[in-house]
Amino acid sequence: MKELTFTVDRNLRIRSWSDDLKMLTGADTSHAVGKKYTDLFPPFLSHDKEAVGEVIKRRRSVNLKQSHFRCLSHYREADIKIAPIRNSNGSGHHAQIVLVPSEPCSVGQQLIDAQKLIAIGKIAATLAHGVRNPLNAIKGAVVYLRERYSHEKPMFEFMEILEAEISRLENFISRFLTTTTLDSDVSFVNVNELIEKIKVLISLQTYTRDIRCEYVLDDIPPIKISAFHLEQALLNVINNSIEAMTSGGTITIRTALRSCPPVYCIAIEISDTGAGLDLSSRSAVLDQQIRGQGRGFGLFLADEIIKYYKGHLKIHGEKGKGTTVTFLLPVKDIKDGDSL
Repeated sequence: MKELTFTVDRNLRIRSWSDDLKMLTGADTSHAVGKKYTDLFPPFLSHDKEAVGEVIKRRRSVNLKQSHFRCLSHYREADIKIAPIRNSNGSGHHAQIVLVPSEPCSVGQQLIDAQKLIAIGKIAATLAHGVRNPLNAIKGAVVYLRERYSHEKPMFEFMEILEAEISRLENFISRFLTTTTLDSDVSFVNVNELIEKIKVLISLQTYTRDIRCEYVLDDIPPIKISAFHLEQALLNVINNSIEAMTSGGTITIRTALRSCPPVYCIAIEISDTGAGLDLSSRSAVLDQQIRGQGRGFGLFLADEIIKYYKGHLKIHGEKGKGTTVTFLLPVKDIKDGDSL
């Protein structure tokens, strides 16, 4: 990808600016020069310290890998190279910042993405209508089985969960067909408790495929999100992992609190030991999902849900070595730098 360059002085104010950076920030040269770089980007951090000032002070270069930037309605990753330089008259020290985005960021690409979403929306409405009748039949069967096996506690509890999930899906379909509001059920969600519930839902699938599930759940704060949306996003990715392993293997689900300047994020990491993905580019992988290739539609849907909540989905994998999908969701009430 093309390198995007700007320079700053010792006060972190922009002295020169590549107009190509407008695609990341929306600012051209006339609007960028004179501003602090932190007015246009999140602070660049190295070892929890602001990196540009440290480079100017210590006169040592720093390379930062896979930093996140908002690109219009999406997020992109970029590698950052920060190097000390002398100013034009040689009397002081400045810093040159070079950004190398992993993928292009353009209005044209955004329009293509929007057209894809419009097509998906039309298909989704048709699908929602078609799901209702078989869903009613499944619900009837679950009610029968719950009553038939009411004396068997594990079966009874499992059927209660299924019945509750079917009811939630029915409500979701009704709302989907009658409104455009997506956040009517947004509340503070305990992610670890949600994962404990998902553990029960996937237990039968993983048992029949001899897949081991490991859970490493850190102590994390709640996040404001629709529990239903997050559950569906996680299940889409977990189901992809299950499908990637025909028999045997391990799925590991981790949660943690991470620094995502200028805020903290909840990280939910789902790793599998399946066949892996060919990650020539993140957009190519998601585009395969739209076309129904590869491991299905799940990654694309999860990505759209997470973007709606101002989060970011990271995908890492290699053919034959499994795949790791990481959800990064901002904790709005905790800013980077706050004591935890």
